[in-house]
Amino acid sequence: MATPSALLAGILLLGAGAGAPSLDGEYDSPLGRVRISGDGTTYRGKLVEASPACAFRKGDEVLRVTLLDDSLAGQVRVCLEGDACPEAEWASAVLLAGKGRLSGALHVAATGCTSPAGKNGGLTFLRVARGKPAGKPAPASASTADRAREVLRDGAAFLAEGNFEAARRRFLEAIQVDPGVPEAYNGVGVTYRMRNDLARALDWYKKALAVDPDFGDAYYNMACVYSMRGERELALRYLQIAALNGYATAEGIGADPDLEPLRADPAYRALVRAKM
Repeated sequence: MATPSALLAGILLLGAGAGAPSLDGEYDSPLGRVRISGDGTTYRGKLVEASPACAFRKGDEVLRVTLLDDSLAGQVRVCLEGDACPEAEWASAVLLAGKGRLSGALHVAATGCTSPAGKNGGLTFLRVARGKPAGKPAPASASTADRAREVLRDGAAFLAEGNFEAARRRFLEAIQVDPGVPEAYNGVGVTYRMRNDLARALDWYKKALAVDPDFGDAYYNMACVYSMRGERELALRYLQIAALNGYATAEGIGADPDLEPLRADPAYRALVRAKM
């Protein structure tokens, strides 16, 4: 059975595309302020200011990633808490490079340990502009969030009926009510996926991930779209993190026709074996 670290090593051997955007700069994160620099293909991140949540120091390296398209795969060093847990670990990670942020998830191999990442491994690096951290949207009020969830349920009902256009309208309305609901962005993506508009579906899945990097469905859905588009490297990156963080089971992966283009890939087979 392949180990998560071995699977990650295989995926990191996949090349990065040319003409990738520069990600150089400083970012705020749960680890502290990180200065990221690279050559357009590989990037490293070092702390310029450590967070009190971890016993890291200024100058410590906490990020090692490679870039393909607008996605980064590699490792993030996190501090850990829990009985018999190591002080820190280089955790496998996938991050989406969006405007002013890197959003994604990591997987901690040490069992029973907690890290500064979100409950499902979600992690965000916010770019610092002119010495100030990027602004965060104010959380929605309880009444606004409830209204958005109500509209979201309507959209889900239309989706179940196969009425994709009505579902999309309701999902978009939910976003207008509360822009912080990742399920609504994901729902819009699903409606485009059902119309076989894979480019638009992918864009909306990415928006869901940017809103909430702990939203697991986005990783799996992106893996499926990349697989259908023949973008094997990207499909494996997102399927890797989806599987390791429990967003997908071996049975579900094996039965999903969207992943058929990956079946013969050794990395795919190793991933399924690791989930069994």
